[in-house]
Amino acid sequence: MGTFHFYDFIAVIVFILLVVLSLNEIVLGQLERDLGNHMILEHILFFSIGALSVYVAEHILKFIISNERNSFVGSKSEIHQLSSSSATGRAIQYWKAILRRIFKLNTHPWSWIVIAGCLAIVWHIPPIFDYASTHDYVHVMQHLSFITVGAATFMIIRLLGESFNLFLIFSLIGMMGFSGLILVISDNQIYQVYSIGSHHNAGMYMIISSVILLLVIMPTYLIRRTIFHIKTSRPRGNDT
Repeated sequence: MGTFHFYDFIAVIVFILLVVLSLNEIVLGQLERDLGNHMILEHILFFSIGALSVYVAEHILKFIISNERNSFVGSKSEIHQLSSSSATGRAIQYWKAILRRIFKLNTHPWSWIVIAGCLAIVWHIPPIFDYASTHDYVHVMQHLSFITVGAATFMIIRLLGESFNLFLIFSLIGMMGFSGLILVISDNQIYQVYSIGSHHNAGMYMIISSVILLLVIMPTYLIRRTIFHIKTSRPRGNDT
């Protein structure tokens, strides 16, 4: 019988809560009143939804398939007939087909980097960002793109491992610190839909995020990976 672990339940609950928040126009409206909240908090919201969507989809699919296999008794042909004739069985087949097509990109991990990088850069180009902020349908496309960026980043981290994770952390530290400094010292409206003061707030948020990455996230990651490698390299058997 397929089972859900505690962390799987937590991931599903967090995913549902984030999706509910992302659909709440009042919450989004409050976040988008300030460039700092828009660029940091709202984007983190959609990136997290994207990353969790991959994790949750995989685990729910495994859970359903495991339960479907254990609920049928009979020959392989009977199981196939029952599963293909039921609504759940058809849903599983469609879901598997969609995930199979998406995960074909796993054979080319750098394709995920291109997708995530292009989407993140394009939507932060000032004229495009301003246009999306003032046109609802384009704004929805922007949000969906950031969900895709989160999903693609999750796949990249899982496929490329520690070296890329360190590279990603260092890149984020440098990018956010540099971008934040530009926004703080700039007296020009880079994004016309936001005031100069809002630009300065966004810059401070980015600099603070960069410092948190440098002083908290990166050391925590290095310590966790070091402990993991020590445990895996320790010879088994009785210590003398």
